[in-house]
Amino acid sequence: MYKQFYKDGFCQVNFGGEKLDQVLTKILKNDLKDGYNLESKYLGSYDLRPDVLSYDKIFIESLRQYNIKKIIEETTLKNYSLFHIQIRVVENTNSYMDWHRDTYYDQSGELHGKSPHGVKLIYYPELNKEKQDRLLYLRGSNRILFPNNLYDRGLFKILESKKVKSNKDKAILFDTNGLHSVCPETKNNKSIRLIYSFLSKKQILDDHNDNKLHMKTIQMFEEI
Repeated sequence: MYKQFYKDGFCQVNFGGEKLDQVLTKILKNDLKDGYNLESKYLGSYDLRPDVLSYDKIFIESLRQYNIKKIIEETTLKNYSLFHIQIRVVENTNSYMDWHRDTYYDQSGELHGKSPHGVKLIYYPELNKEKQDRLLYLRGSNRILFPNNLYDRGLFKILESKKVKSNKDKAILFDTNGLHSVCPETKNNKSIRLIYSFLSKKQILDDHNDNKLHMKTIQMFEEI
């Protein structure tokens, strides 16, 4: 599995379940527990606040149920820890985040994003019983990083993109260094996604040891 992941930059893994989907469906309908709200982050998207970790134990239990820690180790050959969990509701008919890398060098050579980069696991539930386009990923772009992100434009001429659809029993694990794009929502509809972000434990401790939420997130991931 790790050879294919290195080649493409992504793979699909087993994930989901009726209990998880029930919780996500309520959030999508804005039927939230007391003390929580959906707060706008990008245009046409809303993140669960103040945090996902404390909202429901199902989000950590699902990682345990599907043995995600072992799968990530065997797929990436790296020992990642859980950095952050996000739940995002989207109702934008334009992509709220077009083609990008989570870590990149801009035209002046300045580095943006986490370095070294990590991986993400995203679950796009199939709540309406119809698969919808959710993410585009440029195969193999994870193995290339230019000192100026303008050069990324040329990759679209030589690499093919993979379209990821909503899926009731699969999530996508991908290298965040690869070029990827959020698919726009269909008119008069909205969707939800569950996002897990992983980095090395040392990196998290070095950069965020004063953040109680990130420290709690590491702890709960290590206990699964």
